[in-house]
Amino acid sequence: MGENRPDVRQQVRSGRGSVNTVAAGDVDTVQVTNHYHRAKWTGAITCASAVAFGVVYYLAGDPDVRDALASGPPLSVTVQTDDSTLDHNGAWFFPGRPLSAGQTLPADQVAAIMSKRSDEVDTYGTTTLVTLEGNRHHTVDITGIHIKVRSKAIPAPGGTLLVYPSQGEDTNIRIGFNLDEAVPVPRNVDPSDKGFGSRYFDGHSVSVKKGEIVNFGFSFQTVTWDITYDLVLDEVIDGKRTTQTVTNGSRPFHTRGIAKAYDQALDTDYQGTFSVTDSADATAQICGTPCKVWLDQVSASATAK
Repeated sequence: MGENRPDVRQQVRSGRGSVNTVAAGDVDTVQVTNHYHRAKWTGAITCASAVAFGVVYYLAGDPDVRDALASGPPLSVTVQTDDSTLDHNGAWFFPGRPLSAGQTLPADQVAAIMSKRSDEVDTYGTTTLVTLEGNRHHTVDITGIHIKVRSKAIPAPGGTLLVYPSQGEDTNIRIGFNLDEAVPVPRNVDPSDKGFGSRYFDGHSVSVKKGEIVNFGFSFQTVTWDITYDLVLDEVIDGKRTTQTVTNGSRPFHTRGIAKAYDQALDTDYQGTFSVTDSADATAQICGTPCKVWLDQVSASATAK
């Protein structure tokens, strides 16, 4: 004779937002079923995660994806310019008259004076070393370099011209820009006489790979202009053309031509002592015939007016 049991029912949650009513005797079956579904979903999520990781890993190995995710410019750039140093061949302009007539100063004192000034400007020539490092997984091909002018004017008369004689050739200089050309182009430089020759990119190709370092030594020259400017690199990356601007730190490059007159010119003797000298003699040391021709033209123009 069987025992009568009340029909006991429980509410068992089988998923978010759903409630099932089952008999008490079926509770164990429901729990097993829920554990099965939980394990099934966990496996599916694990599998999906593995697939997603595989896709990301595969795409991360693709140079196109890596370059798309890369930060910073295609080439990391470091610029070292020989501004206001007496350890290279050059000349500088700065306002004022540092010496009185008959006064002399040793080179180390002149160097100390220049190091405290921020208003000196390279005269006739600026030399700089530009170091490039590849920052893309695709090779960066440099197909050209050009000048972007920011300002351009005839050098104003007055101030001081300081001339420092050549200390030997600079073998690091390979590319020259004649800023007096209507459209300055990069040219080969003869290290022995600093002369500019044929177009640089007619005989050179430059490619920079990821992590590779390339050094460019530049010489910028002008007799005519007081000019500020940037360098612009023409680049091709995976068939796509782009440009990258190079500045002298936070400012443009600045080179000053020869003024028609100076308040004072300083030159050094064989003992390294600076004294006041004739402006014409000083400019002749800087660039010889080109300077003389330019000054004659300025003088003739002033006379005609």
